[in-house]
Amino acid sequence: MVNQRISVKDIQISVGGTIIGGAEELSMTVAADNEEAYEAGNYFPVEIIDGKKHVTGTIARAFIDVATLNELFPADAGVWESFTITGQVVSGKTPSRTMTLTGAKFDSFDVNSLALDGYAKNSLPFKALNWKLS
Repeated sequence: MVNQRISVKDIQISVGGTIIGGAEELSMTVAADNEEAYEAGNYFPVEIIDGKKHVTGTIARAFIDVATLNELFPADAGVWESFTITGQVVSGKTPSRTMTLTGAKFDSFDVNSLALDGYAKNSLPFKALNWKLS
């Protein structure tokens, strides 16, 4: 498995193009399950085959605009569609670039656990479908 850890600042969280909040800190790991391919009778691999990619991470000290969230999901604000996260990369192999995570979803999120001002006190783990640097 190949891993790359990336830290991000100036994070915005948006749903359908509407910014609903942000966070003070985000760290993520991009991992790939690469496999070796062998020829019959050979003890050494002849090729490395790209495997499944996994994008996971944690958002710390998030703040969510609860009023906007309730407008977007009036029936059940606890059930989110996928969202987009953007931010400025501060570490990893490509600092000072903008990173965008698409198709992200929190592993678990309870709107009722937010403070009245919309701050989440706990870290929020997430998974994402894809990421890109620009």
